[in-house]
Amino acid sequence: MSASGSAAPFAEAIDAPRPPWHPLEAALVALTALHLCFLPWALGTMHPWSQFASLGLGLSGFLLAAMPRTELRDFSTGSVSVSWPITRLPRFPVFWAGLVLLGYITVQGLNPSWRFFSNTDRWWLEPVAANPWLPTGVEAPFERSSPWRALVVVGSLWLLVCSVWSGFLRRKSYHALFVVLIANASLLALLAVLQKLSGAKRIFWSYVPSNDSFIGSFIYPNHAGPYYYLMVALAVGLAWRYYQRALIKGWTTLRARALISCGVFVGVAVLYSASRTSILLLLTFVLIVGATLVARRTFRPGRTRDHPEFLPLFLGLAVFLGLGLGSLQAGKIWSRFSPMITDPSLAVRGRTLVREAATEMFQDKWALGWGAGCFRHGFPLYAQKYPAIYESSGGNLQAWEHAHNDWLQFPIEFGVVGLLPILFMLGWMVRELLRRRFFRNTTSWCTIIGCALVFLHASVDFVFQNPAVLLTWSFLLVAAARWAELEPPFEPHPPRGHRRAA
Repeated sequence: MSASGSAAPFAEAIDAPRPPWHPLEAALVALTALHLCFLPWALGTMHPWSQFASLGLGLSGFLLAAMPRTELRDFSTGSVSVSWPITRLPRFPVFWAGLVLLGYITVQGLNPSWRFFSNTDRWWLEPVAANPWLPTGVEAPFERSSPWRALVVVGSLWLLVCSVWSGFLRRKSYHALFVVLIANASLLALLAVLQKLSGAKRIFWSYVPSNDSFIGSFIYPNHAGPYYYLMVALAVGLAWRYYQRALIKGWTTLRARALISCGVFVGVAVLYSASRTSILLLLTFVLIVGATLVARRTFRPGRTRDHPEFLPLFLGLAVFLGLGLGSLQAGKIWSRFSPMITDPSLAVRGRTLVREAATEMFQDKWALGWGAGCFRHGFPLYAQKYPAIYESSGGNLQAWEHAHNDWLQFPIEFGVVGLLPILFMLGWMVRELLRRRFFRNTTSWCTIIGCALVFLHASVDFVFQNPAVLLTWSFLLVAAARWAELEPPFEPHPPRGHRRAA
């Protein structure tokens, strides 16, 4: 094979004719884009009205994915065929595991072991008779969180994932949604920057949030940070793909540079969030991708050492790293890090006590759990043993509605039995990613790094208690697996061991 033909197989794959974008699939992409873009703008979807809206959008997408599609198969004869994408779902293990989880939460809601009461001054729980052999929950007002409210969020997630898996049959669908998500994240980042520069005290300059440290449309910076750096990972991965594509086809790198610019801008919003863990994980992402680039440049054979994809990506990552390290010296951000350095024991004291109390809470109902969405109701029963939990450095009382550790809160609410379908879904997705060799696809690789960092972040914060983060993270996990399946890895140079003809 000649040198000029070394990239031919993949070049042919790029140029190969593809079936047209079916109108129903295009409509599903548009509806899914509306759904995923709505989530962060709706204050992170932390309130009942936005969660019901998300459920409605998820159900609409599921019904759209279930509609039959009539497609032209032979232009010469005019023959058509009718396909039912919904028939893919029975072969999708997450579909069945999700149904089991929804049923489990429903039983928790129907079998309460505690009932919530309140008056003008306080609230309390009273025990009620429940079937001890079945999962139990807390009967509480919907607006204060209960298994029924958790059912709305988990139902939205299940409908979204199932509609994407069954209804997105073309790479173009995922690509379009990736671009929309990055553009939407850039607008969210712009909002965050404008609010910071103007000294806004309200979200959208009109809504008074429950937390003064809001960022953009997110009430809590520890929710905004993971969402933003997850979008940074997606932008870098897609930009890397465009650089590789430009190398093979001789196209301009304008789109890649635009995506890197969007990623850098969204990364600035991570810094503005002043979320310590988010900043550290963003820098971790930069280091991992940088190490990947070095490894590709060092160990891949042939002319890869002179590969032009490396310089612009290295420059983009250098900007990330420079902004991140520079921001650590900024007043507000440094003030967030300084307690961890000057007095680490004081900085983690509250979280340590919460973890001890939450561990006792888990041990009392380790098998079947307290009920989805019920942590905040049962936790005061255990926190009263640790009065220092409610103290803060400023002398104000702290309210703990979450464990600030999703790795602990999910077992508390679902129990070991309820965790089984969740762990099965995650395990199956990991298996699917490995089977598709996602690490050979730059877009999937960067996206999964971002997803892994969010999952790691959840071990020290309540990241997945935010539906905007949870649903977006779940979509990208599925999309990365499907993208690795639909797009072969780029091989601009011969594989190891190949010899060109003289």
